[in-house]
Amino acid sequence: MHRFPRFLSQYRRPFSTPCYLTRSHSTNSIASTVSNDMGRLRVEEEKYTTDLSSPFPPRIQQSLSKLVDETINTFSNAHMMVSESQGKLLHQLTQLVNARRVLEIGTFTGYSTLAMASALPENDTTATVISLDRNEQAQAIAQRYIQDAQLENKVDFRLGKALDLLQDLVQEAPSRQFDLIFLDANKSGYIPYFDYIMDHDMLADRGIMIADNVLFFGQVHRVAGYGEASLEASKNILNTAKKAHKFNQHVLSDPRVQVVVLPIFDGVSIIRKR
Repeated sequence: MHRFPRFLSQYRRPFSTPCYLTRSHSTNSIASTVSNDMGRLRVEEEKYTTDLSSPFPPRIQQSLSKLVDETINTFSNAHMMVSESQGKLLHQLTQLVNARRVLEIGTFTGYSTLAMASALPENDTTATVISLDRNEQAQAIAQRYIQDAQLENKVDFRLGKALDLLQDLVQEAPSRQFDLIFLDANKSGYIPYFDYIMDHDMLADRGIMIADNVLFFGQVHRVAGYGEASLEASKNILNTAKKAHKFNQHVLSDPRVQVVVLPIFDGVSIIRKR
């Protein structure tokens, strides 16, 4: 998938200044620039980073391309998928931490699931991604493409409310820890999910937790009082940005962890134990 991602191309709109792009969300649009520090969705840079990052193995790339096509044709919120370059980052991080046990909170249609599962060691039959979601239709698509990529022995899908499923995991194996946890779910749940994970010692001592969308649509720093007034944004975006800001504050104030918040993709936090 080295072409311009089709699910991003729908967000391009003409402006009097050619550097401007927009991304539609809910009932409004947010303008963002390709090259300045106010930008959020820098499409040309996204394409460049995708093309200049090592490709997925051919079989995995084929499954991912088909997954993207079906997601676009099925869901109006296809932008909830991680981008290709973010998928490559998750793939590489899974390998860098030598992950054997991965927990994903928020499957959607499984792009990130497939990216991480394909990075697990093939010869380790215990290496697994446990992926949680409450959307049965979306997770069914994820299951099909995991099978298409011949990774069904690497993924354990769980359907239901995330907090209930986290409780189930602890009850099943109270001492089980995860080497990598990817949090990409409803933002109102980020603090409860984080607290439950930390309170029940689910993150391995040398593991990492990745939280996505922590700079939601470039609005989180603005609702926190940084920079100039917000660009035009829907109430939904601003409310979600406030939730993301509360999560960022919550993690920073937790003495059990260290965190770095990165201005990449839609904002990514990397969290580890102290």
